[in-house]
Amino acid sequence: MTRKDLITNDSFSFKDIKITISKHELSIVNSCFKRIIDISKKLPVTKSFETTDGKALGAEKKDFDFSFAGINFLREYIDSDFEPIKLSVETVDSSWRDGEHVRVNMIIKENIQNVTFQRSYLIYPGQPFLAVENSVQSEVSPNIYWSHRRHLRNDGLPAGMLESCADSLSLAPNIQPVEAVEFQGRTDYSNDLLKEHKLTPDSKQVNGNILFCEGENIGLFFLQEAPPSIERRDFEDYDFRIDSGNTIYSCCWGIFPSELTPGKMLKGYRHVIGFYPAGEAALYLKTYLKIRFPQNPAKDFSVMVNPWGVGCFPELVNEKFLLDEITATARLGATHYQVDDGWQKGRALREITTNNRNVKPDFWEISQPHLPNGFKLIHQAAVKSEVELALWVAPSFNCEYRDWRKMADILFDFYQKHQIRMFKVDAVKIRTKESEDNLESLVRSLRERSNGDIIFNFDTTNGQRPGYFMFLEYGNIFLENRYVCHGWGVGYHPEDTLNNLWKLSKYVRPQILQIEVPGHEDINYEFYKQKGRIAPDNYSSEYWAMIAFFSNPLFWLAPSRLSEKVIDSYRKIIELHLQHRDKIFSGEIFPIGNEPDGSAITGFVSHNFAEKTGYVLLFRELAAAGDAEIDIPYLKSQPELKTIHCSGQATTSMVATGRIKIAFEQPGSFCLIQF
Repeated sequence: MTRKDLITNDSFSFKDIKITISKHELSIVNSCFKRIIDISKKLPVTKSFETTDGKALGAEKKDFDFSFAGINFLREYIDSDFEPIKLSVETVDSSWRDGEHVRVNMIIKENIQNVTFQRSYLIYPGQPFLAVENSVQSEVSPNIYWSHRRHLRNDGLPAGMLESCADSLSLAPNIQPVEAVEFQGRTDYSNDLLKEHKLTPDSKQVNGNILFCEGENIGLFFLQEAPPSIERRDFEDYDFRIDSGNTIYSCCWGIFPSELTPGKMLKGYRHVIGFYPAGEAALYLKTYLKIRFPQNPAKDFSVMVNPWGVGCFPELVNEKFLLDEITATARLGATHYQVDDGWQKGRALREITTNNRNVKPDFWEISQPHLPNGFKLIHQAAVKSEVELALWVAPSFNCEYRDWRKMADILFDFYQKHQIRMFKVDAVKIRTKESEDNLESLVRSLRERSNGDIIFNFDTTNGQRPGYFMFLEYGNIFLENRYVCHGWGVGYHPEDTLNNLWKLSKYVRPQILQIEVPGHEDINYEFYKQKGRIAPDNYSSEYWAMIAFFSNPLFWLAPSRLSEKVIDSYRKIIELHLQHRDKIFSGEIFPIGNEPDGSAITGFVSHNFAEKTGYVLLFRELAAAGDAEIDIPYLKSQPELKTIHCSGQATTSMVATGRIKIAFEQPGSFCLIQF
């Protein structure tokens, strides 16, 4: 790592990246783009943003590139006294935290309010992505009224003074905003995990983590590495604002105005601008996500068993049961067994979520009545069975995670004594900036102390959670609680799970998702009858398991209670998954076919663009026709096809460049193909 303080008429180079500072301009250039920023007004204003071959992405702006709600910037009727304090550049090596990049840090002081901003630009060698991060420290409170009763608010101030804008860009005249994608957490309540908002010239305020803008031959995406829209705490009621001049304001720092604290620098969310050739938005978005959130195939992937899906796990917890579970997990062929809520002295999550108990460290001691030898014998059995032991925890959201240091010590002790390095983090509520920062301190400290060995499964089923684009350097996403055994809730159905994964895989890398596979024989038929749905076992147990094949399968069951028939069927798919996982995950995964709705031929493709190889996984749902022709995005040839595994009979052939024909003999079947 190298670092340099820049002075006027100075420059810094690293690989294809060049940073140049003059008296009036900051120039950020790599082999893909050039962004020229006017700094003569003491605050950054983008003058131009273009590709290196001269295609305009952004036009000259009039207002500053960022703002914070209620902090005075220079206006006709407001005095301000900004001055740049320091401009520095550093290289950052690739690690579990991020891909290799250059960071340009700009520190700016405003002397009337005594406010300090740090604005950082992050540039990746050879890539068409530019990210920004902003931090703020203020000795005064923001100069606005604030209230959570927004519908009664009448400030009489322009929108720009009532929002915290992380980055902004005036689009080139030929580029227009076309779509925003809004993601939904709280999966306990719904299968509607995202909304695609089509934009019109009248669209002014939109929600979503992603905004796409497109021209004739080029497109832009704006990505906010932030929680889903409904989980945010920001002052503004929207995520993006589009003004009449087609300037995009990417808002939501993640800091409410009242949270500014004298003497404390608070960092906002990362905001990214990327560009792509027309028609390749998903590929370039996923390319950025792969660089931004590196994964270690030897450590970060899993075929997990979590027994909570059996519906009565706390009643079953004892040493003999867990020893039997480890043995059965090995027979199943899974790689990890995760002990869920009920192992701890405090016994139940509801003590925190319902009773709002002020939890002390002894809450997280191992329950002696249920596990008199702690995890010692269970760990020994796991090692003997070549199964990794994993654990569920729920840090103290009701005290804003202020006890994070004690919790970190508890979890690190489990890591050292029992080699537990995968922790499911449940009951998250990041309702304040303090809680968000404390939770990040907890998970970051454990990643650092273990040299990247410890990772986390972030439950996104309820509460205010990080979502699909935040904290992914610390682990992956536990997506849903989907049961077949209960008489309440959303309930598991393979058609719904396939639909959820299919839609998310347009924008999210399935490599960071855990997708559930419940026990095929645990079905509460009366529940499905009351819901007016076919029972989920109209699809085979193999079909259930195959839905999770292009993700991290999460077997949501107690394996020691499975029949040999179900164990055999699941083991067959697990073995196949582990055999091909590294090749599948080394590619980028996209949805193909029609959207799953019970009557579709649908599925996924994994492209390894470097090796020009890949996999296709296709499903015939129960009400689907027997055959279909499927377009395979980004496939520019007619490769030979090799059938790896089918349930029932299926025939496949290439009928045109990038187009496969498949004929299934049986409804409710699937076919895995390699090309």
